[in-house]
Amino acid sequence: YEMGMSGIAITDHECLSAHMEVNQFMKDFRKEHPDFTVALGNEIYLTFDRETNQKYWHFILIAKDEIGHKGLRELSTIAWKNSYVDRRLERVPTLKNELAEIMLKYQGHIIATSACMGGELSTNALLMSEAQKVNDTKSAQYFYEEICNFMQFGLDLFGEDFYIECAPSTKWDQIAVNQKLRAIAKAYNVPMVVGTDAHYLTEQDRE
Repeated sequence: YEMGMSGIAITDHECLSAHMEVNQFMKDFRKEHPDFTVALGNEIYLTFDRETNQKYWHFILIAKDEIGHKGLRELSTIAWKNSYVDRRLERVPTLKNELAEIMLKYQGHIIATSACMGGELSTNALLMSEAQKVNDTKSAQYFYEEICNFMQFGLDLFGEDFYIECAPSTKWDQIAVNQKLRAIAKAYNVPMVVGTDAHYLTEQDRE
């Protein structure tokens, strides 16, 4: 608020505990600043299975209301009950079929975005772009099909609550991804959102 912003989305990695602190803080804060918005979400790890040595794709979920937040809690509970250790870290992925099953109850109450460069969509967009640069048509076609599968998955589960997330950056890879994401968004008529993927608020907070 002091930085002139109108709101913030709290999307810690597979962790909802900050929501309790935020809700307590907002009780008093909202009395003086009723227009400041706080969205409560979760950046989950989305996979097909719980095998080791795999990529744990990032995926953003944000509750639209109390019903949606109940859905976030159900998903997080499933992830933590099935946690396991892989490469010396505790892993808490949500399986795609688990997300699909839970969303049968909460469709219309949860927003989803394709997340950052750690997400499946952005990763495949970058790989497709790199394959096209070197005229590797076979690989480019493979990543194109992966992108199509992901987009259909998101649209089937979330409908109009599914968004493609891009990010401001001067780095070549993010710029290349943003260009691909814009084309994908246009092809599927899916809105784009800008996420800063901020892990701290100011330069002084970095350490």
